[in-house]
Amino acid sequence: MNIRTRFAPSPTGFLHVGGLRTALYNYLFAKQNNGKFILRIEDTDQNRYVKNAADNLVDILSIFGFNYDIGPGREDENGPYVQSKRLNIYKKYYMQLLKNNFAYVCFDVGGDLIPEFDNEIALSKMNSKKYVIKLKINKNSSLNINDMIRGDIEFDLNLIDDPIIIKSDGFPTYHFANVIDDHLMKITHVIRGEEWISSLPKHVTLYNAFNWKLPQFCHLPLLLNEDKSKLSKRQGDVAVEDFINKGYLKEALINFVALLGWHPENDNEIFLLEDLVKHFSIDRVNKSGAIFDREKLIWMNREYIKKIDDSEMIEIIKSKLKLIDIHDSRIDLKKLSKFCKNRINTLDQIINEIRGFYIYDENQDLNNFEFSKLFRLWVEKLSSIKTIDKDIINDIVNSSKKDLNISGKNLFIPLRIALTSKTHGADIFTIIDILGIKESIRRIERFCK
Repeated sequence: MNIRTRFAPSPTGFLHVGGLRTALYNYLFAKQNNGKFILRIEDTDQNRYVKNAADNLVDILSIFGFNYDIGPGREDENGPYVQSKRLNIYKKYYMQLLKNNFAYVCFDVGGDLIPEFDNEIALSKMNSKKYVIKLKINKNSSLNINDMIRGDIEFDLNLIDDPIIIKSDGFPTYHFANVIDDHLMKITHVIRGEEWISSLPKHVTLYNAFNWKLPQFCHLPLLLNEDKSKLSKRQGDVAVEDFINKGYLKEALINFVALLGWHPENDNEIFLLEDLVKHFSIDRVNKSGAIFDREKLIWMNREYIKKIDDSEMIEIIKSKLKLIDIHDSRIDLKKLSKFCKNRINTLDQIINEIRGFYIYDENQDLNNFEFSKLFRLWVEKLSSIKTIDKDIINDIVNSSKKDLNISGKNLFIPLRIALTSKTHGADIFTIIDILGIKESIRRIERFCK
């Protein structure tokens, strides 16, 4: 079997993290089976269409490395891969359903939908009357459908209303376009969220009406808040763009969402995308909802930040400094990079963590305390050394304690304020090591009397 999976988002705004997981699982399943990963833009709901959202979706897939084999801009003979460009294709198939009495027309009469079951009469009126088309559900029967995660699922068709498949604006509903496109695009595995399980009877009824072979269905567990409610923006960020903008690394997000419902064979929790292609398995995806543990995401992001190469981290720091118009070459960026990587959870915390090395209060007031002797001692000691190491700084600390009888907070907080304008932060050695001897002396001298 030539495996073909698809990610079929609607361009109605931001990409939900649940959509990112769906895209990831489809990508992984296709790649590990030497198959094709397809992108289809489902824009039939014109009322919810957001301009440029489709381009944004393509950009996000590219950022995360989910490079689709076929889709917008990479068409094959089964395209186009944007549903609004396929209306003539859909017309061919809904006319076939009408002809074979698998569907019927409902005309709008004073705001009410009145069915016309005589399709010859219906066809004669369709050019002049406003209408929708509904699919006939075979009542008094049931459907048994196999799901790769959940096994057999049985549906009582008496409980299913005849769904609209063509809307009054001429556009197909999701249910109709989805089935037509999956068949024509030769999708072998439909991997999507659990919320679509209730739609399965409608979809399978359409497949049967056309006498088409069913794809294999796989419905992923819901993403849940920690209180077991459905993940929503009311309880925090859910848009992929929000996480990226707040400094979460794409590698951490991929790793995190991969584990939302899937568990590997061992206890390993850190997986790069190439690792996931090797180890991911639909067989190990859970049925039950997956808790979106934000603390775990923060931990995972921190682990990935620690792995960033120094040269890459330096460029990230430079880009952050540029945003606040700082161009200071006196600071050792390699040392600052090492310091920063071990102290931040997200990239947006960089500026707050390092701003004391660049922006300090020239008017910082320590007049309420008698620290001039402390500062003069440090200027004198630092002026006498050529290199910085922990032992040298410890010797100066010990001299301060012995000669001035100053220790603890009375020693370290004034020095930290003098050097960075912050009462809390890095240890004194780290600060001086990053600032350098000359800059450290210059800053401390401001407080000498």
